[in-house]
Amino acid sequence: MLAACLYPALIETDAISSDAKERAKFLLSNFSTPMGAYTSNSKGHMTIRKEIAKFIEKRDGVEANPNNIYMCSGASEAVRMAFKMLARNFK
Repeated sequence: MLAACLYPALIETDAISSDAKERAKFLLSNFSTPMGAYTSNSKGHMTIRKEIAKFIEKRDGVEANPNNIYMCSGASEAVRMAFKMLARNFK
């Protein structure tokens, strides 16, 4: 799916599953900038954060606000960011 977002011509081949093609089409239709381009939104792309919020709501049965979701490249980065935010609040 990520490969198809980076190289949309894959959508027209049999190299990826139909599910991956549909997901790639959905993401590409909701992105105004190319995949991987800097968008100045440090939380992550809103379309993806909305999908994450829907997943959390379905899985946990609680309301999830996409504005409270921050996407990171890994757990270590997320923990580091959380500690920085907490430390700033104690000034």
